[in-house]
Amino acid sequence: MFIRRIKRANGQISIVLVEGYRENGKVKQRTIEYLGTESELTADDPEAVNKLILKYKNKQNTKDAFIKLTLNLAEEISNTNKIRNYGYFFFDRMFKELELDVLCDEICSKTKVEYNLKDCLRLLCFMRALIPVSKRRSLNKGCDYFFEDFNLKLEHLYKSLTVLAENKQNFINKIHRTLCDKYHRHTDILYYDVTNYFFEIDEEDQLRRKGCSNEHRPQSIVQMGLFIDEHGLPVDYCLYEGNKPDCTTLRPSFEKVKKNYGTDKVIITADKGLNSGPNLGYILSSGNGYIVSQKIRGGSKALVEEVLKEDGWHDHNNGDFKFKEFDRDIDITYPNGSKHTHKQKVVCIWSRKYQLKEKSSRDALLSNIVAMAENPSKFKQSCHKGMKKYLDETVVDQTTGEENKSVKIKIGLNQQKIEKDEMLDGYYIIVTSETELSLSEIISRYRGLWRIEQSFRISKSELRGRPVFVRTSEHINAHFLICFITLTMLRMLEIRTQRKYSSTRIIDALKSTMATDIGKDIYQLNKKDEIIYELEKMLGLEFNNRYVRKESLLLHKMKIQNSVYTTA
Repeated sequence: MFIRRIKRANGQISIVLVEGYRENGKVKQRTIEYLGTESELTADDPEAVNKLILKYKNKQNTKDAFIKLTLNLAEEISNTNKIRNYGYFFFDRMFKELELDVLCDEICSKTKVEYNLKDCLRLLCFMRALIPVSKRRSLNKGCDYFFEDFNLKLEHLYKSLTVLAENKQNFINKIHRTLCDKYHRHTDILYYDVTNYFFEIDEEDQLRRKGCSNEHRPQSIVQMGLFIDEHGLPVDYCLYEGNKPDCTTLRPSFEKVKKNYGTDKVIITADKGLNSGPNLGYILSSGNGYIVSQKIRGGSKALVEEVLKEDGWHDHNNGDFKFKEFDRDIDITYPNGSKHTHKQKVVCIWSRKYQLKEKSSRDALLSNIVAMAENPSKFKQSCHKGMKKYLDETVVDQTTGEENKSVKIKIGLNQQKIEKDEMLDGYYIIVTSETELSLSEIISRYRGLWRIEQSFRISKSELRGRPVFVRTSEHINAHFLICFITLTMLRMLEIRTQRKYSSTRIIDALKSTMATDIGKDIYQLNKKDEIIYELEKMLGLEFNNRYVRKESLLLHKMKIQNSVYTTA
């Protein structure tokens, strides 16, 4: 195999890759690949052609110099050809980087596990990221989808779920220690939120209960409380009964984190759903801090008046956004019943965009109220709690006009309530115990909360963490542990690509990185996504061949596993 210059009729010199071969005892030559014109190749580097000559000269003595094929490149690929994914190589790299393979081996050495626990977990995580299906389908599909010899049975997968559940905290602690060492994780700032996951069952048990579903589903659900760090990497999670109120999950979840990780002072960031007196009292009594949002509507008269004052505001973006801050003293009751006065910083924010959004939502609600006012019984049946906020319901005798509970309900709008709400459109506030923080620091840290909301979305959508198709509490815990590990690996890849790409884009790129078996363990690779090229570049690797042997792919996988990132 060598480089040849070919002069064309138009004067251009083409650079082609040529190989020698034998046919009927005669030595012949044929063009393998067109590399471009000499002028194109040397535009940026005058030595480009010479470098190519040297490159292929050096490759002639290597095993992977060239795969000799006789192919009709126009021929369609048969449906019988195996198509395998090799994008998972980078997930496997993250799996090893988290040292989960080491932990699996440690668990197996201490227990009587007669199957490969590491391969069970690898298969379930790879499938959760790339083809999220049931455990049964994961085995059937995954064994042919990856370049792995998973010698597993279905019973092995289900047995592994029990072992994973029993060692849940060991896995989470291992991930935490590794991220502290390799990603310089700090847990002095933690974000916390709660969501729920539904099951395709109607009956309830100790864990799966009917409660307030985010999707307003009738099925049984479980609650999940999740902590993430300031980089968006998951820290820990807890599962709760489906009927447990969100605000009551913070204390037990945080106590667990403090116990497991031995952190000093932690500033917890959460949304208004977790802002309650008992939660703030617990946080402060344990020597920690908080940054949380708070409802203005329903707040004290003094707070509303202070927010609406004209003085102290700073305008930005031509008046479309403004903010101000002030301190106040609040009384907090500690878990032991003692009362304490604490200084609290309040950050007030007004956004025109948020104002228009709130006005639009209320206008739509009022339109529905007016439409249903003509049929009060229909409104009663609808049970729209949001509507009752702006309603005046009066029982009226149509003949006398006097109130009479046995006659008819007259529905009208409470204009006073509507006008009061209009005054507060566009305003929201953030409160914090950390009065020494600047306004910009408070806003910046609070905005980091979107990462946990994004984590829930990824877990539910891309990873299809719901509905959950396992039944026992052990297997349910294992299912969410797999989601937790997979989400962590995704976040790690985000960080490795300097956050240029979202988790969704990364998943799409890895899914599309495919190889088609065209016979004799030779694979045709599809055009790779730019993310794959970037990940390879960060590892100092090049893998641009169109046709490769299976052994070459496996060698590439090994290089991905063992290469050192050139950027972090």
